[in-house]
Amino acid sequence: MQNPEVLGFTILGISVLVHVIIVNITLGSGWISAMARFLAWYRKSPELEVMSRKVLKILIIHELFSGVWGTVITVILAGFFPTLAAIATDIIFYPIIIALSSIFIRIPAIALFWYTWGRLRPSVHSLIGFVMAISGFGIPLGFRYIFAEITYPYALGMALQGLKDIARTAVFFNPLYLPLLLHTWIGALSIGGFIVASFFAIKRNVNARFAWIGLWHGSLFMIIQGIAGPVYLLTLLAKAPLLYDNILGLTNATLDLSPIFGVKLTLIAILAVLSLLTWSRLKMGNGTVPRYSLLLGPTAISIATIGEFLNDGGRYPFIVLLGESGIKPSEFMNVYLNLPIMIAYGIVGTLLVFVAIFMATVYYALNRRFLADMPGQE
Repeated sequence: MQNPEVLGFTILGISVLVHVIIVNITLGSGWISAMARFLAWYRKSPELEVMSRKVLKILIIHELFSGVWGTVITVILAGFFPTLAAIATDIIFYPIIIALSSIFIRIPAIALFWYTWGRLRPSVHSLIGFVMAISGFGIPLGFRYIFAEITYPYALGMALQGLKDIARTAVFFNPLYLPLLLHTWIGALSIGGFIVASFFAIKRNVNARFAWIGLWHGSLFMIIQGIAGPVYLLTLLAKAPLLYDNILGLTNATLDLSPIFGVKLTLIAILAVLSLLTWSRLKMGNGTVPRYSLLLGPTAISIATIGEFLNDGGRYPFIVLLGESGIKPSEFMNVYLNLPIMIAYGIVGTLLVFVAIFMATVYYALNRRFLADMPGQE
């Protein structure tokens, strides 16, 4: 790859990686908050209402950064890969509309859910919570089509044959899409549970019952992910063999990622052990919260980060895969883009600094009660 290609491939990869992980956190925590709010009303449990408010803060803290990185991705696609962006907004028009519509519903729903707390009937407020949570799942419902198409160009192949009108509908039938979407949804729900479990192990926020609910939620979907993950991997074997070979480091690999895949499997084993140890201490919410349960959320995020890196970086040196080969980034690059290598390093470094600032902000927000003076504080 030339400098512009390396730069474009790298910063797009970093941006997608950060954005997808943050979205996973907001989806999982949003669902748990909405469910806790509903159960608080249904069971007349003020304790669960407190939990719902606290978990909603996790979502709010991450939602802003999610939007920022979504904008970064859009700018990168428009500036570095205008051809790819044009193809995506044409062939994958309907899925993008689904994703954007979900965003337009979700953002006001989050605000309504937060600011109408105690001002609406519990049943109505619970309904708003579910609208907020479910609309979030519509975002990957739309955008994951893009990943499915650049990994296995099903509808794109039709478009290249002059069947664009058919292709815009056929995109919904990409055989790689459903396994990828289920893998994404289940992962988000699992991450949300483990993040909640860790959140309620923070010194000023310790609560064994709330931590157990998060742990139960995370563990359940981690078990289901044990099925969804291998199914997706086997789908790659059939539809995107180059990505499959790169992940497992097989003979035809263009980039051996098997050591990183091994790290992911190791972290999954560690997360399983941590979950079992924490479960034995929490005792269905009536025990104590061990300090090591703080590691549940970060470990789950690390697993998801590696998984997304494998799924995206595993297509190197191509950006669109075609079975055992693919199309390189240069085919989609902005022809006017020719940056010196030092500027390329500077842009990548700036993005990494932004990631570090985000992580520091999240730490401050969760540990220093950043939202303590906002509505909904008990």
